[in-house]
Amino acid sequence: MKKRSKQRGVSAFKSHQSATTSPESTLHEARTFPILECWISEEWKGGSGLVQILLARQQPNRKICCGSYLIDQYCLGLKDTFAKTNVSPDRYQELHEKMDHRQKMTTCPIELAHQMIYASLDYAAQFGFQPQSDWTQSQYLLEPRGELEEPYQLPFGKDGKPFFISGPYDNVEQIIKQLDKTAGPGNYDVVINLS
Repeated sequence: MKKRSKQRGVSAFKSHQSATTSPESTLHEARTFPILECWISEEWKGGSGLVQILLARQQPNRKICCGSYLIDQYCLGLKDTFAKTNVSPDRYQELHEKMDHRQKMTTCPIELAHQMIYASLDYAAQFGFQPQSDWTQSQYLLEPRGELEEPYQLPFGKDGKPFFISGPYDNVEQIIKQLDKTAGPGNYDVVINLS
């Protein structure tokens, strides 16, 4: 009787513990969760230079944790990213459809997603650009650098140099100043969108 009551106490503690797990600690464990699916923009080769990646993992509680990554292959690297935990399948589907509406998505091997993200960080770092701040969280959906093979030939820059196309949230003046400093005047191209 005592033993059974002790077991009940342990399982109640465990279920209470899992119910109160914070999003941060769930995220820090994300690498241990099985991969549900991985998506990339269909035109990741030779498209607009912007590539979306969506990676989903199955949490033990049957909810989904996922990471979204927007990569600027031409210049800035990892331009936008976020990670979410405890997402319902319906909510995840909405997120996927929203991304698919912006750019047609296709399933991809996890190795391609990893290599694209990590290589974009390396490319941008040459010119002094850091990944968007939420990378500190979304990195936990990926394996650490070097854990997976990197077999792909991935294009970065355009015509052998950085090509900055301004977006609505870019600090154009600061980015051009940085390119002048790192790439040097005349060693990069710029298109400023005024809309």
